[in-house]
Amino acid sequence: MIFFRIFIIYLFSNYSLAEIPDLENRDKEKIKKDLVNTYIRSMNKWDIPFNDLLENRSGSACINWKSLTEKFLKEGMFDALGYSQNIPNKKASQIAAISGCKKMKDYYKLENSCSCEIIVTNNITEVKLPIKKFDLDKEFSEAVNFYKKNDFKNAYKEFIKLSKIGDTKSQYNLAVIFFKGEGITQNFQKSYYWGMMSKLGGQKKADILIKNNKKKLSKQNILETNEEIKENLEKNINEGKIFAIIPLAKWHLTIPEKPDYNNSYLWLSVASALEIPNTKKARNKIFNKIDRRELSQLQEESNDIYEKIIKLTKKDKME
Repeated sequence: MIFFRIFIIYLFSNYSLAEIPDLENRDKEKIKKDLVNTYIRSMNKWDIPFNDLLENRSGSACINWKSLTEKFLKEGMFDALGYSQNIPNKKASQIAAISGCKKMKDYYKLENSCSCEIIVTNNITEVKLPIKKFDLDKEFSEAVNFYKKNDFKNAYKEFIKLSKIGDTKSQYNLAVIFFKGEGITQNFQKSYYWGMMSKLGGQKKADILIKNNKKKLSKQNILETNEEIKENLEKNINEGKIFAIIPLAKWHLTIPEKPDYNNSYLWLSVASALEIPNTKKARNKIFNKIDRRELSQLQEESNDIYEKIIKLTKKDKME
């Protein structure tokens, strides 16, 4: 006979509100670990050692994502908990734990203040972190306002944050800041770097800035920076950051002394498969310039890259 038990408890907490850090700036694994520890601590408060329960065991908590602070994750208790143990399979165990949490949530009329979610099953962390919405236009406007007020240090902080996630207008403004040395020490090589990134992303006005930086840099500086741009774009793509694909395709067409049509075709093929606007037309435009002896290999490689990116983006959404 299968033993089945659901236990639900309600706890009060008085911690100040603060949003969980956004996706770009948070240590996801640490937050997940802290959530599990908070759940275990909440269960221990009621003398229920979760890790000693029978498999399959699952734990659920009603989480208010907007009220998660570092202090709460270190000391706090969840408002409502549910657990199950000795269930035939993982899915049934999780359903049972969620059910218990929801009953307590309804009983205490928590309504929309939190949502019951699985924290852990057996010894595996199962919690899924939400993705905080990021208002790019708002962030950019705030950066521009800082600059207009001559608050160059905060303008720099905002522009570099936005530049690293592929915003080409911010990249151009950051290049200007480095060129002028506003809020940061003057650096023509970094100005050239961000100016080129901006141009590869479609900001044509970066041409003049790039030209002015080239006058102040050695040929070796320029060659090193161009290679750094390529390596960083490849790194971003390997991390699933789609914004870097088009700039990398353009890099192969515009940076080398002789355009590398093969690699540009490869990256445009990936972009086209991801349905990035206008990339199919660009891919077809350079098709006749590639080495047909390498076509099959290029297409196989582009498909491998495409599938890897799809897996990375799916994983990120789940987290």
